[in-house]
Amino acid sequence: MNISQGSPLWQVGLLFFAGVFLLFEMWRGWRAGAVRAGLNFGAFVMSGLIAYVSAQAAAAVFGGWRTPGGWLSGIIVGATLGLSVFFGCWLAGLLFFKKTDQQAVGIFRLLWGGGGAVFGLLLGLFVLWGGITVVRSLGALAAGHSEKLSQKSGPPPPVASGLVTLKESLEMGKTGNFLQSVDVFPVETYDLIRKVAQITSDESAMIRFIEYPGIQELIENPSITALLNDPQILEASQKRNIIALLTNPALHKTIEDPTVAAQLKKIDLRAALDYATTNPHPKTPTPKNHHP
Repeated sequence: MNISQGSPLWQVGLLFFAGVFLLFEMWRGWRAGAVRAGLNFGAFVMSGLIAYVSAQAAAAVFGGWRTPGGWLSGIIVGATLGLSVFFGCWLAGLLFFKKTDQQAVGIFRLLWGGGGAVFGLLLGLFVLWGGITVVRSLGALAAGHSEKLSQKSGPPPPVASGLVTLKESLEMGKTGNFLQSVDVFPVETYDLIRKVAQITSDESAMIRFIEYPGIQELIENPSITALLNDPQILEASQKRNIIALLTNPALHKTIEDPTVAAQLKKIDLRAALDYATTNPHPKTPTPKNHHP
């Protein structure tokens, strides 16, 4: 059930905000000039790539992302190099290249500012592109939690309802179809996010998810049973310490277990989530055929 509907007024407001943001970025690019704005755009893209590559390399030296040392070193090295590249390019443009209003009046100044405006537009589009993914992800997460909460304790919190309305407003009509077509992730990703949020906020749905044949077989695996009884795992779960969970050696040892890996490949996650979220009176679920 949908807890709220998209609003045409909200969609117009979002598009207006996006248009104003792009105009602002073009104006900033015009003022900065072609070279400064180009360096800023290049720095934005390159810093992200360099941060990713350097983080992977640094984490590998200390045992990979599975170890606390690898995780911390990857984050620190990636963030440091990424920010250094960005600010280095920004500072180089600031020190060595003129702004548009520092150029002589004429065709060259027009081209200088126009080039900057183009780079400003590209930067703005890049930011909005990522923003679409963020809004839709948060909206799907809020929808999953709020659908169950609204059935038990009345209306969802205003923040959650607002996030869902934002998501649904973005996805309305032809404009919504276009935005979804250029999104980084497919529609199915957000449906999975919503269903995962549903089962984590509803005990009965979580029970149905566990009772699904493939999931049940996995939980009965001795390695998984030992993991679920591991004191460190239990403590991290109770404290909701995600970092401790992700870096726990026992967890990674269990995931690397060949029998566990084989069972994971056989599970149809979509079928399990569908069963958990759409079957309030479970009988004997029939898993779909899964072809890894």
